[in-house]
Amino acid sequence: VSTQSTGKQWYQRRVRGNEDNHKAGVAHFLEKMSFGSTAKFESPDHVASALEPYGGITEALHFRDVAVYSVSCLSDGLETATDVLSQALLHSRFTEGEIEEARESIACEIEMFKLGADQEPIVTDCVHHAAYGGSTVGNFKICPAENLMSINRGDIMSFHTANFRPSKMVLCGVGVNHEELVKCGAKYFPNHLTEGSPSPIVQYTGGHCYKHDDSPPPMIGPQELPTLTHVAIGFESSSHQAEDYVKFCVLNTLMGGGGSFSAGGPGKGMYTRLYLQVLNRYHWIYSALALNHPYQETGLFTINGSCHPNHGWDIVQVLIKQFKEMGQGINHGELERAKTQLKSTLLMNLEYRNIILEDIGRQVVASGHRKTAPELCAMIDSVTPHQISEIVMKMLKNRPSVGAFGDLKYVPSFEEIEAAFERENGELTNRITHFLLRGARGGGAKTGLIKH
Repeated sequence: VSTQSTGKQWYQRRVRGNEDNHKAGVAHFLEKMSFGSTAKFESPDHVASALEPYGGITEALHFRDVAVYSVSCLSDGLETATDVLSQALLHSRFTEGEIEEARESIACEIEMFKLGADQEPIVTDCVHHAAYGGSTVGNFKICPAENLMSINRGDIMSFHTANFRPSKMVLCGVGVNHEELVKCGAKYFPNHLTEGSPSPIVQYTGGHCYKHDDSPPPMIGPQELPTLTHVAIGFESSSHQAEDYVKFCVLNTLMGGGGSFSAGGPGKGMYTRLYLQVLNRYHWIYSALALNHPYQETGLFTINGSCHPNHGWDIVQVLIKQFKEMGQGINHGELERAKTQLKSTLLMNLEYRNIILEDIGRQVVASGHRKTAPELCAMIDSVTPHQISEIVMKMLKNRPSVGAFGDLKYVPSFEEIEAAFERENGELTNRITHFLLRGARGGGAKTGLIKH
């Protein structure tokens, strides 16, 4: 927990989007090996010992577009914290022992996804892979199983050398003296290093990525977990630098959603569209959630849903209808509720220093400056129903992206989904015709990864 006497530092850089010329999954390994052995610190224990006098802790988070390395400590540990960050980012050794530990950790993580009820990361990986043709931000965030055993130190060092450059980084501090932070940055982060590889161009393509897996989850208690169908449908939205970004944030809050069970009340989003029009109407839907994923050059707006495999066709139809109804008008009451909820979430999050730190870093690395909370609130207040309808109609002109995971035997083909979006009413092929056609084609879903 940060206090007034706590200094924080942060380096942030673009990461997973630069995996195109490297093995998919390398960034996942780097995340697991963060703050390991370096040229100065022989092991993570030595890093902890250096920060211990200042009550310091470290944290590393990797996203699709950026990575966050942070140190929290008492303010008199500023120089030590900066040194630790510099060592972790520029001088990591990546020993064979650390690589094997990371490999085991990732293998365990993959296995836990199969055991857990929350398989959202898998379907999110699928829809991104479909949306961007498996490149840039469409690279799998989770290391593909086929690459797990083949990634070696050479792969990791190649990726690290090409992308971990001060020119791609932003140093941030909360609760520290700015002049002292600048001095420490100049001391520990040299600016004479050669430029790394340029960032690839992000291009939205649309398409589909299906991972069929109808094997039942293993028994981990008195009652086995259900085998579900997970589907995500998305369209290109807006980058976080575009003027439509705040409008998509409002739309995301307006659609809302969540799981079929929630202990929350009105303040937890129970009056959002996906609760009122989906979860409260269809008892067989386990979850329905709208998500907006903004990046530097692009964005992806998705609605994710999960259900029993027998309703795979039905849930796709429900999600298509929700996209179609977005552009048919937003009433004043639900828009004002969404804007108020979004402002409340924004201001509440900015009460935490780690969120302030992330906010500064993300905005500065993207645009070179930071918008304040009052500026963002004013932008939220200015959104109108007409603007929401405009961005939805513009969004739906793009090719859809479909990601699916689980038992997919009743999920419509991508061609059927694409054709439904082209129809004014958003109707899929007649369900009986759909299954007759599947039978004529041989029936049944194929096992494995189907991508376009």
